[in-house]
Amino acid sequence: MKQENEVSKFIKKLGIETDALGRVKIDVGVLEKIRPMPSGNYYKEVILRDANLMGFRVRANPGGKITFFFRFRPKGLNSKGKFCEKQSITLGDWYNKKDPKQKDLIGLTPAFARKLAEDMKIKIYKKEDPWSIVKERKKGRSLLSVHTEWIEKRLPSANYKAKSVIDYKSRFNLYIKCNGKGAAHKKLYRSYPAAFAKIKQPIKDLTKDDYIALHNAITKHKPYPANRLIEDLRLVEQYAIELELLEKRVVKFKKKELNNEVDRLDKEDPFTTQEMKRYRLAALDHIKNYRDLCLVPALCLLTTGLLGGRSKSMIFSLRWDQVNYATNTLKFLDTKNNQAITLDFDYRLKAILRIMLQHRQTINHRDKRYAYVFPASSKKFNTKHINDPRRTHKSILEKAKLKYKCIHFLRHSWATNSFEATGDILSVKEMGGWQDIKSVQKYIHVSQKLRKERLNQMRIYMNKRSHVA
Repeated sequence: MKQENEVSKFIKKLGIETDALGRVKIDVGVLEKIRPMPSGNYYKEVILRDANLMGFRVRANPGGKITFFFRFRPKGLNSKGKFCEKQSITLGDWYNKKDPKQKDLIGLTPAFARKLAEDMKIKIYKKEDPWSIVKERKKGRSLLSVHTEWIEKRLPSANYKAKSVIDYKSRFNLYIKCNGKGAAHKKLYRSYPAAFAKIKQPIKDLTKDDYIALHNAITKHKPYPANRLIEDLRLVEQYAIELELLEKRVVKFKKKELNNEVDRLDKEDPFTTQEMKRYRLAALDHIKNYRDLCLVPALCLLTTGLLGGRSKSMIFSLRWDQVNYATNTLKFLDTKNNQAITLDFDYRLKAILRIMLQHRQTINHRDKRYAYVFPASSKKFNTKHINDPRRTHKSILEKAKLKYKCIHFLRHSWATNSFEATGDILSVKEMGGWQDIKSVQKYIHVSQKLRKERLNQMRIYMNKRSHVA
């Protein structure tokens, strides 16, 4: 009773007027005022009963969400000859259009929630199952709703890398929630309203043609993200099947039905050994002229070219505790293929590490940047290791008079040149940290030098065999 008085006082403090029985007409005005009640270091839920419909209620959850629910007592007696216990059916959360967090249009209005409660009351009067209304409504959930739940509940799984999570959320925000702020994205939404309208329709009613229309619309903007989104929707559909919202998958696309993706190595060749030499000399000259500004990014880029490791996920974030001077190796546990990778290094990287150890002495040992071989230039940055040395990379290429190629081409170049030097694809696979040999085979086709050598071998062999005395 004391607790009820506290809640009643709190409700009055919020400016919500109730009748003599403590009931109120649940509408938007009331929902904008209701809040969970502070209780020490925590919050307690606050429940309001509707004055017009018995059993219809709204709850302000401790976390801040406002939820509609319907409370009822099943008719008849239970097996013990007593009245059945009261039950509650959650109808859904309130959609507050003024809340920027609810731009995805997921939730209920007070009028619609009251209509659901009225339908349930009729079902109970007819001695039918009131839960059937919730089940039917659940099956009618939109693609937007299911995709949002997948992002919130399934994506945090440990199976997804941090970079993959960022990519999934980015595509969801741009092409499902349609929240792109750029002029190109806004033009995309305006140009294909029918395709993006399908996102808010029930997922069980969508056909392959609907997904094709969405894929074609995004293709006009960028072809590769259109393919990636289709892959995302496959996962969302599988999730919908698990929730029994969908009977079978619709997003079944063959490779030829998607946009043709041209690999970087199909468009241009990696740097040759001579070009890499020019790159290294230009990087050293750049450090000599702009040491304070370019020392860390330039040495980081040189390390990428020396080791052939993945720039972002391995070299940029390299920590001192990963360096083993006893065995001259670098150990990487959190990798793209979820397998530990060990890279070997020689005197060239040792020289770079000696320079970086001297640079480390300029950083306070309590600074988080102290743990990284290639630290960020300022402790104010969220990422404490170097994150984006593209400007330095571009300057080095200009100084070396080389055509611009992205930083990842340093890894491509290492693989191609290593294969030309050894002719051993298995060694290149192990030394570069690839999981599948198919990933390495593309570097064989790129190697022009080795192709010419093999062609010369074939010519000599055939000439000897077909020689006429």
